[in-house]
Amino acid sequence: MGRNISGGQNNYYILQHLKKLLKLYLIWTLIYCPLAIYYYCNNGSSVLFNAADFIRGLLFVGEHYNSYALWYLLSCVYGLLFIYMLLKRHVGFSKIVIICNTLMIFGFVFTELVVAKDLLPAFLGIPTKFLWIILGPRGRIFMGAGYISIGMLLAKYDEKTKKKYALLILGAIVTTLTSGFAKSLAFVYLSTSLFAVVKNMNFGHNKLSLICRRCSTVMYFLHLWVWTLYYICVYGEKKYGLDSFIVTTCMSFILGVLFSAYKDKWLKKCLREE
Repeated sequence: MGRNISGGQNNYYILQHLKKLLKLYLIWTLIYCPLAIYYYCNNGSSVLFNAADFIRGLLFVGEHYNSYALWYLLSCVYGLLFIYMLLKRHVGFSKIVIICNTLMIFGFVFTELVVAKDLLPAFLGIPTKFLWIILGPRGRIFMGAGYISIGMLLAKYDEKTKKKYALLILGAIVTTLTSGFAKSLAFVYLSTSLFAVVKNMNFGHNKLSLICRRCSTVMYFLHLWVWTLYYICVYGEKKYGLDSFIVTTCMSFILGVLFSAYKDKWLKKCLREE
């Protein structure tokens, strides 16, 4: 987004990106549906409970069985929609950033409250348990707006300064040494600072960079499918460990390379037909 954030061009851009994210979320939810069905067929719960759980996961949590990576898409859908509504009300850039980051902080606080929900006084425990039933144990649904607003700040103040490296190092140290709310907040500084640093690196537009970008996308979306198939075939139950990590990483990367090769072949075929 540019500096004139309240302009109609930005509103159009948000709507187009919103449609793209929503389509992406629905497509990958369908792709991960077999894993959800596998889980529901074996969890011993009633059909009604499983149906309600699926709807909750689809609309409010952004994940089902072993599809944890999709939460960010749903969170960004709600975040973009919220920012679009603020823009329509002519809310200024600074206020949008403050409101969105407040939402994200609330998400972190909610996550910590859920952990201690049974020990909270009634005025906090009751609303926390109510939101927990709807949103699940983590306030991820509020994160998208915060991350998007930070992205807006990076776009507006895109300067190569040493502050980004300082925040990156500070975020890494605090994330390693802390837990709970402090760790979650520090991770925001770590991830956004890392993005800002990488964004200013000049990797060029070569073939290797293109393959790496495609592979990273495939690995992000497919690695949970790969991991699930691996532990079902090898162990018959959910299993973590070094072997799972290595197999999942390698197989996801190979799928990414194959996808990149197929896409190049498909594009060349389309160009020849034209």
